[in-house]
Amino acid sequence: MYQLEKMSENCFYLKTIGKFPPVEAKRFVNDFKEQTKRLKKFRFLVDISDANLLDGNSINIILDLLKENNKRLEKSAFVITDNPPLDVEFQYLLEKAASPKRKIVTTLDEAKKWLGINDIVIKKD
Repeated sequence: MYQLEKMSENCFYLKTIGKFPPVEAKRFVNDFKEQTKRLKKFRFLVDISDANLLDGNSINIILDLLKENNKRLEKSAFVITDNPPLDVEFQYLLEKAASPKRKIVTTLDEAKKWLGINDIVIKKD
């Protein structure tokens, strides 16, 4: 499951919860493309700290989206906490998609600092 939030005009937050299989990742890509199609630049925060049984292919789908939009992407942060095995796996995946625009962080505070945002507000449905 995922939740996509627009934090400001050009800053987006993806929160993955529980399982985030490739089918969900592809659905997210469609949602994200729709929301960003008119933007010249954007920043992106991917929070996978509450994901379990996360498929590496799902992260590859997100990385492919970011690489496809590299000219429009200002910065992105991937929050990975309390899961050392995933830290190593995602470090490897991000190295494959190396860019000074992408960074792995361990807290939302680090992500906010990297992206230059003050606060993260999640809307309740």
